Amino acid sequence: MTNNNNKSKGKKRLLSITIIVIGFLLFSSISAVISVMLIYKDSIHSGIHIEKIDIGGLTIVEANEKIEKSLKNVLDNEKIILRYKDNSWELKPQDIGMKYDFLKAVNDAYLIGRRGTFFDRIYTMAGLLKEPYNMSLKASIDMEKINNLLNTIEKDINRPSIDATIKREKEEFVVSKESFGVRLNKEKTAEKISKELLNSNFYNVVEIDMDVETVAPKYTWDMLNRIQHLLGSYTTKFNLGNRGRSYNVKLAAEAINGKIFLPGEIFSFNDVVGPRNVKSGYKNAPVIFKGELVDGIGGGVCQVSSTLYNTVLFSQLGILERTNHSIPSTYVPIGLDATVSYGVLDFKFKNTTDAPIYIESIINKNKITINIFGENNLNREIKLTSNIDKVIKKDTEVVFDENILIGDEIIADKGRNGYRVSSYIHIYEDGKFVEKKLISKDYYRPRKEIIKKGTKQPIEENNKMEENNNIEENNNIEKNQGELGELDINNL
Repeated sequence: MTNNNNKSKGKKRLLSITIIVIGFLLFSSISAVISVMLIYKDSIHSGIHIEKIDIGGLTIVEANEKIEKSLKNVLDNEKIILRYKDNSWELKPQDIGMKYDFLKAVNDAYLIGRRGTFFDRIYTMAGLLKEPYNMSLKASIDMEKINNLLNTIEKDINRPSIDATIKREKEEFVVSKESFGVRLNKEKTAEKISKELLNSNFYNVVEIDMDVETVAPKYTWDMLNRIQHLLGSYTTKFNLGNRGRSYNVKLAAEAINGKIFLPGEIFSFNDVVGPRNVKSGYKNAPVIFKGELVDGIGGGVCQVSSTLYNTVLFSQLGILERTNHSIPSTYVPIGLDATVSYGVLDFKFKNTTDAPIYIESIINKNKITINIFGENNLNREIKLTSNIDKVIKKDTEVVFDENILIGDEIIADKGRNGYRVSSYIHIYEDGKFVEKKLISKDYYRPRKEIIKKGTKQPIEENNKMEENNNIEENNNIEKNQGELGELDINNL
């Protein structure tokens, strides 16, 4: 009896286990089928939202339509505010080409739970059922439209700086105050707009403080007020009778008058004065070309550059570029001239002081005076000297000319000697000699003397020679005629 009961219990236990196994397998199979159906269904998984809009169970097309319809009003009312101090500029998304790619967002949503292994996907889907997932839309913007917009806005913001000015009136300096300007930094502002919009939430009103910089003037009152003392001065004379040359001297002098150079800045005569041509107002006057005086536009300008050169030497500034003429100048000592030719030869010097310098050019009758003012008053006396180290004797060339009588000669070109010259600066402090410095070594090439000698015979000698030639010619004719008559008789 007991055995039968045990057998009956065993059968029931086995049946129960069998039923449980079959049920588990059936449940697992059904779950697997359902899971596979869910994973591979043609719709977005439940629990997925875009900007808090539920798109679970929708196809990509349906989800895209729902997003566009739901967010259209939001997009139309969205705004971006740009600020600078108390001013603001309100923009619409279309003003800067701002767009949202809804279709991409929907596609990304569709891929959630469809990546990784089977169990990864099941795990993701289970998580979505427990806690929904919200996706944010990301904007794209048109940088060209932003730049164009900032080009317009900067007109309301930008304010140029105003330099302090300095004028010399009645031998006194008058200095005006400067003012600072502001400038919209478009590059940094555009970068800030792009960064803020791409990282902002969809429903936020984006407010951006624009990047505006202070623009400092080049010259300030503090800088220019340091210009107080005369550093150097030099004067040369010119001939008022040569109107073209005098006019050119005045025109070039006006070009350099009032110019300011900060410490370390370089003065270029050609840059400051500009081209010497008819368009610039220059006139025809004698110029030195290849060692000869010839007419040319801008003659006389080199007197201004040479006068300035000597002023710079007295001011003890740094000479960077200087070339002597091919022949000595009459308005400055030999070795202390500076020739210029636009685009070819320049005169340059550097402000080697610690303060700004001011150039003053004054025309008084037939004199040009150039002064340089600065801060330093070194209580020094400067002397300039030039020594002719060698005189290069001119050559002489004799040319025979048939238009000049024999025995006569003409000096067609006096020529000139050449020179090798050394120039020096002598420095004295408190009346005592301190230092002697070599400024330059220059070469002025010689030009040969040309003498023309005559080969033409005097007029009386020419007539006598012509008469003798005529007599001899007549005798020859008579002789020939006699010989011709004898020949005719014999023939008969």
